[in-house]
Amino acid sequence: MKIVVFSEFFYPHGSGAELATWLYLRMLTEEGFKIAVVTRQFPGEPPIQYYGNSMKIIRIPMKVTLGSRYDTLVNPGILASSFVRELIRKSDVVYVPGMLYNVIPVAKIYKKPVIVHLHNYSIICPTSLMLDLTSLRVRPSSLKSFMIHELVERRRSVSFVVASCFMNELLGKHYNKLGRIADALIFVSLTQMKLVLSRIQSLRDKSYVIYNPIPDRPLVEARQEGIAYLGGKSFVKGFWVLMLALKILKKDNLEAYIMKSSEKPRRLKIGNKVSVNLLPKISLEDLTNLMSKVSITVIPSLYPEPLPYALIESMLYGKLVVASNIGGIPEIVNSSLAGVKLVEPGDHVAIADALDYFLSLSLEEINEIGTKNREYIFRRLSNEESLKRFIEVIHAVSKDHE
Repeated sequence: MKIVVFSEFFYPHGSGAELATWLYLRMLTEEGFKIAVVTRQFPGEPPIQYYGNSMKIIRIPMKVTLGSRYDTLVNPGILASSFVRELIRKSDVVYVPGMLYNVIPVAKIYKKPVIVHLHNYSIICPTSLMLDLTSLRVRPSSLKSFMIHELVERRRSVSFVVASCFMNELLGKHYNKLGRIADALIFVSLTQMKLVLSRIQSLRDKSYVIYNPIPDRPLVEARQEGIAYLGGKSFVKGFWVLMLALKILKKDNLEAYIMKSSEKPRRLKIGNKVSVNLLPKISLEDLTNLMSKVSITVIPSLYPEPLPYALIESMLYGKLVVASNIGGIPEIVNSSLAGVKLVEPGDHVAIADALDYFLSLSLEEINEIGTKNREYIFRRLSNEESLKRFIEVIHAVSKDHE
């Protein structure tokens, strides 16, 4: 069976969604599927690359970039090209693991089934179910909240925010309707699916929940106490909540590592206790090496992340976890696990208390509990089960188009 994939980014670019896509596609090739991937080309990358004999990666430059989900709207030539149309015509299934929804009506012209994989809330307004910044509550957010989000989270100018609001209102509804004409929607957690279906109940009959595959990450014993945070300076991922928590920790001489928070490595001191290392985006190899300096990871999200890979990877590395009790996180773990502490979103005091408790343990205890965290993930999630269910969706939409 032939599958053509349309994704804005492709691993190693992007984040958790692209990692999940890469893992799925590799497993599908091992099952005999033929894969063609159409994605964005970055400087220095070849236009065509092969992965084994079963996956072809086609990279296309985008001449205009808005840096948003509307990029394909200002690059219509990509999807209108005869080359892309021929790929769709020869495929059995069209797979959209990102937000390139404009390919869906093209696929329908050729009567091809379409699977949309939702790693976020793009089927609706991306901020509408995340967090109302006027009340710091998870609920449908207002226009005022959207504007605050653009100003604070994306650090946009006022003029850009006004344009963004206009675009979201004018184009967003039309754009989101494209996702609704897909034949199947895959959600990465039950929580994510319920939130979306609370707004669009008509999607229920073609919605599936499949947990993301487990990446290959080694167990890394901590050689010293340390805290890691993988979310960058994002407000909704809880960066400032974490910084407040670090200020009131009881532990002295502690190192904290904040990923994707600075163009160059920087180091600053919080009081006389915590040294914060602001790091750029680092390679997987460097991250794995850094894990030996880390005993705890913190996921202080303020919005319902569907299923953050930061949680899964941290536990695979054998780290203890302090995380917000929100989104897909409590669907996978709970505070009954010795190596996990869940706190209310935004509660920096609770985060500090949880960190202080873990930091009171010896390194031997931390590594022992961390090993159990890793074992738990392998019991809770299964690549074989995820792949099996994914293939069942492929066959289901294909059968409906016979």
